[in-house]
Amino acid sequence: DFDFESGFRAGVGLEGPWDAKSYYTRFHTATSDSASGNLTPAFMGGKMALSDDPASSPPYFDSGQVRSVIDYNMVDCDFGRQFNPLPSLQMRPIFGLRAGWIDQTFDAEFHDVSVSKSIREHIQNDFWGIGPKIGLENAWTVWDGEACRIHCVANFYTAYLLGHWSIRDVTHLTAPQVQSERVVPINDRDFGALTFQAVVGVHLEYGCWSAMAGYEINDWLNQCQIFDDATGPHNNDLLLQGLVVNVGCRF
Repeated sequence: DFDFESGFRAGVGLEGPWDAKSYYTRFHTATSDSASGNLTPAFMGGKMALSDDPASSPPYFDSGQVRSVIDYNMVDCDFGRQFNPLPSLQMRPIFGLRAGWIDQTFDAEFHDVSVSKSIREHIQNDFWGIGPKIGLENAWTVWDGEACRIHCVANFYTAYLLGHWSIRDVTHLTAPQVQSERVVPINDRDFGALTFQAVVGVHLEYGCWSAMAGYEINDWLNQCQIFDDATGPHNNDLLLQGLVVNVGCRF
């Protein structure tokens, strides 16, 4: 699990019969953990590297540390038109384009101080993609004053990106009688990336200023494509969720 981290989103928009907006989202987070005892490497490269040392029997280590980093960068371009089925209800179907890249890294270290043996493994799961996006933005007006309006919002989006994954797994073994490097042969992959996004919250308009606070969740299906020795290839989702706060000015 990752701890709470802040990110940012910045963009511009144009209002009219058909409105448009474009914005960039940046999020960077990291987590780490450690353990001690009779440990074995969990990823594929670490297990392969142990075969380079004939003295690695039993293949256990005294301590281990793992660190993972996510670097998320995404650009959205949306076009839409607002409809008012009810005086207090605004609905805005949108279509557009989403493009960007997501880099994930995993660094694992295992040490056996009794025999001066260690393994260091670095894994990269780098993705970039571009594709169409559709969605529906909804706002229900709960207060309509002379200078202030308050809405409850619920926005839903989905996108399908034509994606490219570049996966690298490199391990270094250091032991009294041997030093080696192992590279796990993993081919690059090209296929679609399906993602879902939802935002719910409260939107405030006061004069030319506006602000929104709520909860946002982004689910990227099959985003993590690394290998490990226990389960083989992964197809794990990347799930980003948390508090979102937006501030804007209309001129």
